Amino acid sequence: MTLLGRMIGKQATKATVRHSVRGVASKAQRKPLRSASLLSIGGVVGVAAGWLAGRKAA
Repeated sequence: MTLLGRMIGKQATKATVRHSVRGVASKAQRKPLRSASLLSIGGVVGVAAGWLAGRKAA
């Protein structure tokens, strides 16, 4: 049963990633400047959150 659950989880993860990548690519074609700025802001926030989490864990 665990094998089946793990397989379904992996398939769901792959489908979610594919859907997200396709959506980002589609939005980048329609509004490239906005898409690039939002992705860069998200990256900066992600790096900051990772840095803070690493400092609290250490």
